[in-house]
Amino acid sequence: MSLKRAAAIVVLLVVIGGVFFFVRNRPDLASAPAQPQAAGATSAVQLELINGTAQQNNAPANTGDFYTGARNDPPAMRWVQLTAASAGTLNPVVVNATGRTIYRFDKDTANPPKSNCDGACAQTWPPLLVQGGSKVFIDGLDNKLVGSVTRADGTQQATLNGWPMYLYSGDHKAGDVNGEGVGGTWYAIAPDGSKAAQSQTGTDQVVGLSYTTGTAKQNNAPADTGDFSRGPSNSPAAMKWVQLTAGSASGLNPIVHNAVGRTMYRFDKDTAHPSRSNCAGACAQTWEPVLVQQGGRIFVDGVSTARVGILNRADGTRQVTVGAWPMYYYNGDHNPGDANGEGVGGTWFAISPTGGKIQR
Repeated sequence: MSLKRAAAIVVLLVVIGGVFFFVRNRPDLASAPAQPQAAGATSAVQLELINGTAQQNNAPANTGDFYTGARNDPPAMRWVQLTAASAGTLNPVVVNATGRTIYRFDKDTANPPKSNCDGACAQTWPPLLVQGGSKVFIDGLDNKLVGSVTRADGTQQATLNGWPMYLYSGDHKAGDVNGEGVGGTWYAIAPDGSKAAQSQTGTDQVVGLSYTTGTAKQNNAPADTGDFSRGPSNSPAAMKWVQLTAGSASGLNPIVHNAVGRTMYRFDKDTAHPSRSNCAGACAQTWEPVLVQQGGRIFVDGVSTARVGILNRADGTRQVTVGAWPMYYYNGDHNPGDANGEGVGGTWFAISPTGGKIQR
């Protein structure tokens, strides 16, 4: 072998060795999980954040929120689910995979995150415990708000926008909110970490709609009406009601979908102030406006009623808005959870529960 070739091989080996040393000493590059915790979240341990529900992601039975033993048992800490939903008259509120309401404590702090509920308090208010590598299934919340904090006993507690999260031992079934307002310090937590608020219900004479908290199924909506209708979206049966649920779709989170999982979109060429749709004719065939008739019902589940409105389209139909943005379905979506309309033409995007556009 010539001296020149030998020297070249030595240089190559040195470069490879240097790269290996760099990667080996950068665990974030060498062994980061496929879906690591979002940058910007404050966390004591690394969590794996996964869009969608535990059921959608085939979480094992009798683990995480499905576990029937103590919350500090290892199987219980394998995963938790955070879902934007409604509970009682509260909307939006965060619940777990079994529908149990999640709470925050006024005597804790969020900046920096710190739990002040230990001992007997933690028996009544079980902390939402995680551990290094725990999965957090997120459905209808901003991933960047999820983190964890080290408790006084060394365990790790999940946080939302810095607030430690708890269950309440006095809640016994999905939808219970018996912990709301206890001691003037305990409140159900909203998807942004704030205290959950009461949701407007009943008829709003201004917009001509009736608001109902919860899903259409929970409220026994009739078959083949509203989102369950098999007819066109502008048929009288279809326009009787619409469900607005905060969730996730195809890696997008948080988005709004209807009762059968159809993703809703907004259009950059529309305007929000004032609310105006600029999609008609052939456009409205591809992008079906989300319509509801005068006096129709809106089921709100994880979407604040205060964000919901109506605009009158040029053809006389009434289109639902969120954050004043007109909402649409995409005829290229065929299955629940599809988001094939995302980014089409650089102007169409899934809509968030506050009216923002969600981008990959």
